Amino acid sequence: MNEQPEVIARSAEELLGGLNEQQAEAVRYDGPALLIAAGAGSGKTRVLTRRIAWLLSQVGAWPSQILAITFTNKAAAEMKERLTTLIGPVAQRMWVSTFHSACVRILRRDGEKIGLRSGFSIYDTADSQRLVKIICTELNIDVKRYTPRSILAHISDYKNGLIDWRTRLKEHAPQFKPGQRGSKIGGFGDVEELYACVYAEYQYRLATANAVDFDDLIMRTVELLRADPMTAEYYRRKFRYILVDEYQDTNHAQYVLVRELGGVDSGGAREPGARGAGRTGPAWITVVGDSDQSIYAFRGADIRNIQEFEKDFPDARTILLEQNYRSTQTILSAANAVIALNPGRKPKRLWTALGDGSKIIGYAADNAQQEGAWIAGEIARLTAEEGFRYSDIALMYRANAQSRSLEEALINARIPYQLVGGTKFYERKEVKDAMAYLQAIANPSDDVNLRRILNVPKRGLGARAEAVLTAFAAEHRTSVWEALESLESMPDVPTRTAKLLTQFRDLMRALQTFAAGNDGSPSEIVAEVLEKSGLVAELRKSTDPQDMTRVDNLSQLQSTAAEYEQNTPDPTLNGFLETTALVADSDQLPDGDEDTGKVTLMTLHTAKGLEYPVVFLTGMEQGTFPHSRAMENESELEEERRLAYVGITRARQVLYVTRAAVRAQWGQAAEMLPSQFLDDIPENLIEWKRRETGVDSLRGGWRDDGDDEFGGFEGGYSSSSSSYGSRSRWGSASRRASSDRSSYGSYGSSSSRGGYGGGSYGSGHGSRGGSSRGGYSSGSSYGSSYGGSSSGRSGRVTTRRMKKDLLDSLTKAKSAAAAKAAESSRPSQLDVADFHEGDRVSHDQYGLGKVIAVEDKGRNSVITVDFGSDGVKRLLLRVAPIEKL
Repeated sequence: MNEQPEVIARSAEELLGGLNEQQAEAVRYDGPALLIAAGAGSGKTRVLTRRIAWLLSQVGAWPSQILAITFTNKAAAEMKERLTTLIGPVAQRMWVSTFHSACVRILRRDGEKIGLRSGFSIYDTADSQRLVKIICTELNIDVKRYTPRSILAHISDYKNGLIDWRTRLKEHAPQFKPGQRGSKIGGFGDVEELYACVYAEYQYRLATANAVDFDDLIMRTVELLRADPMTAEYYRRKFRYILVDEYQDTNHAQYVLVRELGGVDSGGAREPGARGAGRTGPAWITVVGDSDQSIYAFRGADIRNIQEFEKDFPDARTILLEQNYRSTQTILSAANAVIALNPGRKPKRLWTALGDGSKIIGYAADNAQQEGAWIAGEIARLTAEEGFRYSDIALMYRANAQSRSLEEALINARIPYQLVGGTKFYERKEVKDAMAYLQAIANPSDDVNLRRILNVPKRGLGARAEAVLTAFAAEHRTSVWEALESLESMPDVPTRTAKLLTQFRDLMRALQTFAAGNDGSPSEIVAEVLEKSGLVAELRKSTDPQDMTRVDNLSQLQSTAAEYEQNTPDPTLNGFLETTALVADSDQLPDGDEDTGKVTLMTLHTAKGLEYPVVFLTGMEQGTFPHSRAMENESELEEERRLAYVGITRARQVLYVTRAAVRAQWGQAAEMLPSQFLDDIPENLIEWKRRETGVDSLRGGWRDDGDDEFGGFEGGYSSSSSSYGSRSRWGSASRRASSDRSSYGSYGSSSSRGGYGGGSYGSGHGSRGGSSRGGYSSGSSYGSSYGGSSSGRSGRVTTRRMKKDLLDSLTKAKSAAAAKAAESSRPSQLDVADFHEGDRVSHDQYGLGKVIAVEDKGRNSVITVDFGSDGVKRLLLRVAPIEKL
């Protein structure tokens, strides 16, 4: 480590120029542990890159001593580009990468010390699920009851928690021996036994194939650092400054990895006042993140990593970045109001010097189709009248299933759009087939990919031929490729099967030889595979028009390989496979300033880290957003609120919030209460284009004292039955009644093609320019359909009348539902003043519980109760079926 690469000299004034006071303080902080609590849009990437440049030019660090971790390849590329501007070309040689990319480099170099050869394959989710399915079939596990996807999710949880397969096996199935032919566990008595056995067998098969999955990249790197002190010492001496972006999204394995690389727990003493490249002791750790944007718990992210940073590093400094450079103050005030209701968070209020901007625009639709149609009309107006481009606009939703009605509306309005989160390029079958050939060439031990291509394209090698190979491989505890290499020594192989297997082996040997001689030209290897395998020839012979698109995809794969060659100093086939394996969803999104000419549709989880001039937050209903799963779980509801905060802060200039009164769920119409997040936003920040729906007008009980802030809606939206574990008359009881009425059951559902409901607002993709379907005009003339104004600017937007028979049916069904729910919905006479922490209560559904919190909000007072095994519930006191003991 004696070389000192050329770094452009930058003065302190240059590096701090243009930064606000808090940003500058974060850049120049001189200490071992720093938490930069960066609010949304507060310029964290700028601060992080300036801090790296500061360490190099002002502290005396070497570029080789810095490890900067981001969460996407796109973010890493952006950081390298900014660093190149600041410090010169040496930035391209620094370790600025994702967690997974950094771990691949470490494992390629030193993985053999834990039995992982350098040419290992990286399995994506599809590969892993395929392997789990193979294992389940062999172990006699019902894959319909225990799907490979669900089993793999449990395995992922184990790995994210650094729980070894040996530990799980010892605890739940000590009798099981992975790799033993003929093992059966179909009659297990404990589901944990099943997970433990499949986990053990899965890891055994990965090891045999010299392969890892994404979670292994982190877990096995931690294993390496803990198992080999010399390797650990090498990286601890190498990386003296570790900087981690999006720290709130780290899981336990990533948390431990940072500590291992930094030598935090190694016991080494830091020299007092030691600075620069020669200092000893643990590395300096800088983490950047925002606990208010921690939204990936379902992926294993642990919010405690950032919440307890100061506890983990007692000498840490925390600097808040609260000035936002992205959004208007109105948008930020709404975000602040929503997130402020999460208990236990450290206070942080975003502000901006950009001014208040326009109000948030709200719209309440009768159903999902009307919601989509109104949004399409607004997009048309924004682009025609206000100068926005289609690419300036994003539609965001809680779950992918919500995109259907939005897509239909955009198609009928002839508005171009791109859907983020559909079938990704590398997950398309023809691309996966070609990649499987490349993986099998680079790593012949890779059984999963070799078995995938055995009969692709069809060459007469069906299940029987595959069984011959897998049986021999299992018996001799070897790979399928080695079994194929030993074909001549296999007994009783039918002549025709042996001939076809020999032809396949010859093909793979020829491709391996070609790849070895052209390793520096992955695009030529791809071309050879596509030609010699017959993949392209088979598609070109097809009469299916879709197969021509598949040919284009394979052509694009070759172009991707060529692009990789041009952008990589020392390209290799393994390098290309590694690059494609580590592509994330967000890496495939266009750059923010790129005009794609299309509106973007995406889930809120995908939207993290992005920003758009105009954002539509759709489906703002209880049970949709917040999601129904979170309604009775305090921690999940907190994460849903953080997700709302993320969604709101994606908007730069204009924010829309929309909801539907009725949404189709499982083929039935479900009445939807407005989201409690709408209630959290101060009334003065929202301008409602339409606040009461046609369905709301039928709800006599929705009207209260006439002074509620949403024009007739009852008090607070938080009276949803699901939200507080009570049975509101407007919640689950009325929804249950919908299943008993067929006419009302089709209201707004996808199966309805005539009358009021699915398809009425443009479900026919071929319908253009106002052709009539059912009772509504579909097409692009949304203004006339929804209130007579094409601009959609009227204060109250009205819809056409429902057909009389449907209206009668709906009213009759509502009356029946109200009668059915009357007993459970009758307001209680409980007084919040009578409840205190520690009181015991009895709930009709959850049984005995203990009050742990009381919130006096007048008629919307809430008590939080711990029901033991049923969990902690928040109950709206005036409707909760409880009794104080």
